[in-house]
Amino acid sequence: MPFFSRNPSVPIFYLDQGPKENPPATVLLVPGLSCDMHDWSWQVPFLLAHNLRVISIDPRGQGRSAAPRPTSPHRQPPGSWPGPEGSADPAVVDYYPQSTALDVIALLAHLNVTKDLVVMSHSLGDAAGYFIATALPGTVVACVGLDPIHAYPRSPHDSIFFDAPKNIVPMLVDHFDQNMYSPACPAWQRTWHLRRMQQLDDEVAFGLCWGGWGDAGDSPGRREASVAANAGRLKCPRLTVGSVDWYVETDRTHMPKGDGALDEIVLMEGWGHWFHQLKSDEFNATLEAWLGKIGVLQEVKSAA
Repeated sequence: MPFFSRNPSVPIFYLDQGPKENPPATVLLVPGLSCDMHDWSWQVPFLLAHNLRVISIDPRGQGRSAAPRPTSPHRQPPGSWPGPEGSADPAVVDYYPQSTALDVIALLAHLNVTKDLVVMSHSLGDAAGYFIATALPGTVVACVGLDPIHAYPRSPHDSIFFDAPKNIVPMLVDHFDQNMYSPACPAWQRTWHLRRMQQLDDEVAFGLCWGGWGDAGDSPGRREASVAANAGRLKCPRLTVGSVDWYVETDRTHMPKGDGALDEIVLMEGWGHWFHQLKSDEFNATLEAWLGKIGVLQEVKSAA
C-alpha cells in the first residue's frame, strides 16, 4: 500500500491517480478533522474525467495514516509546534497542520510534482492547504478552500475545550452533531461522520485540535493566525466555498485577494458542512467553471 514517511514515526497514506506525465494539472485533496480521503469520493471521478492527476492524502492521525500518541499536545515554551526539523524527528510526534503540510510537501517532491498544482482542502484541512499554497508559490496555481476553519476568531472560551484529552472526542461529536448538519442532511451521512470521529484516539484527537486552533501562538486554524501567516503571501487564484456566509468572512474581509480578477467566493447553503458530498453535481459544476476560468482546464469534458 502507498505510504510515505517524512517522519518515520508518522507514515502517511496516499493515493496517486490519473496521468503522471504532463497532466493539465494535479489536484491535491486534503480532508478535514477526523476525516479521510474518502470524503472526496464525490469529486475524484469528476476530476479524473478531466484527465487530471489526483493525489489524495490521509493527514497525520487520520484514516490509514499512522496515529501514534503525541509526545506533547500541550504548549511548551517558547512554542509547541516543533518546527520543520522537529516535526520530522522520529522522537517527536505532533499534529499541527504545519506538520501535515510539510509531510505533503515532501510527498509532492517524492512524486515529482513541481508545477500546475491545485490544492483543494476542507475545514481543518484548509490550515494545511493554505500553508502548502504559500510555501510553494512556484508550484501551486490555485487554491480551493471549503468552509475554512480560519473562520473562527480566537476566543477566551477555547481553554474549556482543552480541559483533558479524555473529554475531547465526546465534545467534538456533540459539537459536530449540533452544528455541522442541516435538516436536509440524510441520517446516513451524520451517522457515518460521527461514528468515524469516535474511532479517534483521545490523545491524537487532542493533538489535532490543539495544533489546529488551541495554541494561541502556533495554531494556524484561527483567523488572526491565518491572516498573519497568509495575507500577502497567498498569491494564487483562490476559490472559497462556504456552507454559510460566516465561513467565507475571513477570506472575503480579512485576507487580501490572491488574484483580484480570478478569486471567487461561492455559497452553497442548506446542505451542511459537507455540501460537496450532498450537492456534488452543483459543487463540481462550480469547480469546473472556475478551473476553466483560471486556465487549468483547457477543454471541458463530461464528468463520468
